[in-house]
Amino acid sequence: PAAAPAAPGVVVDDPAVAAAFGLVEAAVRLKATILIQGETGSGKELLARHAHAASGRRGPFVAVNCGALPDGLVEAELFGHVGGAYTGARREGSVGLIASADGGTLLLDEIGELPLAQQAALLRFLDDALVRPVGGTTSRRVDVQLLAATHVALDEAVAARRFRADLLYRLDTVRVELPPLRRRADFAAAVRSVLAALDGASRIDDAAIDWLARHEWPGNFRELRSLLTRALLRRGGGRLGLADVQPLLPPPAPAAASALQQEARDLVRRAFERSGNVSRTARELGISRTTVYRHLRAPLGR
Repeated sequence: PAAAPAAPGVVVDDPAVAAAFGLVEAAVRLKATILIQGETGSGKELLARHAHAASGRRGPFVAVNCGALPDGLVEAELFGHVGGAYTGARREGSVGLIASADGGTLLLDEIGELPLAQQAALLRFLDDALVRPVGGTTSRRVDVQLLAATHVALDEAVAARRFRADLLYRLDTVRVELPPLRRRADFAAAVRSVLAALDGASRIDDAAIDWLARHEWPGNFRELRSLLTRALLRRGGGRLGLADVQPLLPPPAPAAASALQQEARDLVRRAFERSGNVSRTARELGISRTTVYRHLRAPLGR
């Protein structure tokens, strides 16, 4: 089947991003569980919504922030509860977030924040697709396309015993990694797309985009959206130039990398391009993941 087009305003001109979108399209045709990894604000939910659109499922898209579920009520929120199952429970009960996605797509966002005690219950659901509400005696079968997303290195969380290895194996059927904004080849198009979403009548100069490209963008698209909003408010709309964005960011570090530093960065980048995975790159080169990230974040030519 033909690839599903990305949602309007979503930029996929970067090869790694285009590959991620294509992979989720193939995965949902097989109803495979998908694990999306990427930094905060890098577009994980947008990719999950694209997977839902590509699946053709008629049910809803339900996104659950596992890190925001109330303490002590995680299982009841996910699996539902019968009326009066616990103190403070709704009298009429609740079907739960998982069952509410029946026939559609369920995104378990920030899966790395799910408490260990509830990970076993989620694993059971992944094995048999049955949901039994808290306080209930019967189960119902639920049909969902499941995606999980995280900015956490789950392999490291397993090693630290904060995440179940068997759950990771079950979630990791298809793993997709979204690059951070600072490493995207389509950075200029991404800036213009975000600006158009904020104010379709505004434009931005190339010099301003070149200045923005020097920034690390730890908050990725969320940070970019906030900065462009501030720039528009300062300017009052119209065309944004270098003078409009320059005061909103700290100046880039002036020191150039030595030839030895540049050689090391090139080595790490080549290894990462081959493996496509930070952990594998670190193991291949015998360095830490933190060192890999530092070299990948460094601007080209520095």
